[in-house]
Amino acid sequence: MSLFGDNLQFYRKREAMTQEQLAEKLDVSRQTVSKWEAGSSYAEMDKLLQICDLFFCDMDTLLRKDASMSEIEDNQAHREHMQRFRRGITGGIVTLVLSCAAYEVMAGFRMSEMLLDTVFWVIMIIGILILVANGMQDESYRKNHPIIQDFYLKEEKEAFEKRFPVLITTAIGLILTGMLVFGMNGEHLPLREGMTEDFYYGLFMVCVAAAVGIFVYSGMKKDEYDVEKYNKSNCPDSESRKKNAMLSVWCGCIMLVATIIFLVAGLVYNLWETCWIVFVVGGLLCGIVSIILKRER
Repeated sequence: MSLFGDNLQFYRKREAMTQEQLAEKLDVSRQTVSKWEAGSSYAEMDKLLQICDLFFCDMDTLLRKDASMSEIEDNQAHREHMQRFRRGITGGIVTLVLSCAAYEVMAGFRMSEMLLDTVFWVIMIIGILILVANGMQDESYRKNHPIIQDFYLKEEKEAFEKRFPVLITTAIGLILTGMLVFGMNGEHLPLREGMTEDFYYGLFMVCVAAAVGIFVYSGMKKDEYDVEKYNKSNCPDSESRKKNAMLSVWCGCIMLVATIIFLVAGLVYNLWETCWIVFVVGGLLCGIVSIILKRER
């Protein structure tokens, strides 16, 4: 066989398609497909383009590469990218929440306002930069790999589906436990001389950061297995892509307003110790907008 014939057979068998079925889709005879796979003849350019569209492959791979090996490499590259992206976004969001936790913990030790603000903004900026960098990398990857095959095993998906409720329950438990122990009863817990109950509010925010990390990481992992959603979201004219863009605009506006409120409350009214809550509210609003848009799909 030729490389073209080997690759055509690989793609056809991968889709559990017979020669007759492929011939029908390409509007040729079964004998023509058989000759292509045997290497005794080649498809014309229009048929090659149809084959590329049908199997989501490029012309270079179809004619000049080993499609089976290329697909293995592409699958591994996709897994690695999604893992890096998932860790990056989770890390960035957790860092943003930890900026609030650091502020409260340090406030519990009665550190200077200038030091508190400096540490808060340094950690906040680091989190924002992490999110921006990972977002740009993902956008570039999606442009180069707009369509992928669903190579995830059924057993792999089912195993994660069993773990997913446990992860979500654990995250909710962290928030409720932190609220009960540190949030509601912080003023009753022992403190060293010179410390304030803000220290325990900071520990509550650490619990929130851990819970948010679990929510984001497990949610993105669940999305990774939804290959159909990935492919649709990368289609330039798809409704999913339009709604993703709308979600980005809404969340950007919400967080911008939250930042303005935070700065005004802090600079004008000196409410630095409490106005960090606007970022938590902003995050919740972004989550609500995301749910609403997804329900409309």
